[in-house]
Amino acid sequence: MWPKRKIQLVASSAAPGIDGVRAVLKEIQLEFSEVEPSIEDLNEGCAENWFEKPFDGTFQATSSSEKSGPATELVFWPGGAENDFWRRKALTQGMNQQSIQSFIHNILEGEQVLLVSEPMVFVEGRPLLGHILNEAGFEPTILWQTTDGKWQCERRQGLHWLIPESWWAEIRDENKLERGTLRGEETVTWVVRENGVDFYHTQGGLKFVGKMPRWSEPSEEQVVYQTIAKCLDIGVSWLDIRLALSFLWNSTIMTDNLRWNDDDFGWNARTCGEKLPSGPFEYVEDWWAR
Repeated sequence: MWPKRKIQLVASSAAPGIDGVRAVLKEIQLEFSEVEPSIEDLNEGCAENWFEKPFDGTFQATSSSEKSGPATELVFWPGGAENDFWRRKALTQGMNQQSIQSFIHNILEGEQVLLVSEPMVFVEGRPLLGHILNEAGFEPTILWQTTDGKWQCERRQGLHWLIPESWWAEIRDENKLERGTLRGEETVTWVVRENGVDFYHTQGGLKFVGKMPRWSEPSEEQVVYQTIAKCLDIGVSWLDIRLALSFLWNSTIMTDNLRWNDDDFGWNARTCGEKLPSGPFEYVEDWWAR
């Protein structure tokens, strides 16, 4: 019988990206433990017993190896001689070894990675992009740093992984992970107007997609509109976007969003579009009488 997979992280507590890695491992329920790669504190007893120490949920090793068993895999951050020491010890134990970049690549292999720019805009505690995709039925996995600085990961069954761009830059393998990211051509643009924002597809000329009210926080507007454009680029319908952001329309009169209330390209001399004139009922009756 093969032993249960357990990861031993060799990394400083201040290693770039380690908090996000912890959140991912906990969410996918992969058991792990950590050790500081300081070679000054090593001794023979510590080195021999280190692989038998399981993870107790607080990033500290415990001595209940009978219940958990030894680590089966070593994952290390790029470093100096101290990492070489642990890797040699792992080799004598017959453990699999890989860098953190390769480890993350293996987790994300076959997934579609969407990078979320910062600063993020949050809706119901999640990044806006994750909120819209989840409401639209894409069921993305989301990794994000909350407003109080904690890292959180939410695993779902969809193919998309939403990852902060800054974390990705710290943890990626440029030769591997970039192939999994979605960086398709941007085909959606928007026009900010006084009473709303219009979105257009740009392929084959401007084609109107939909109109939404202005975002309430001016400092967040650019991020919000970029996020909605990205959703449209990857195939989210305008109806799903409206449903996900329905709170924006709660205080908006429905007729305010009708297309004839706007002058899209300045063709009319007035500041907004004109309503079509309607004649009296007698005129209509006379027309049918001809």
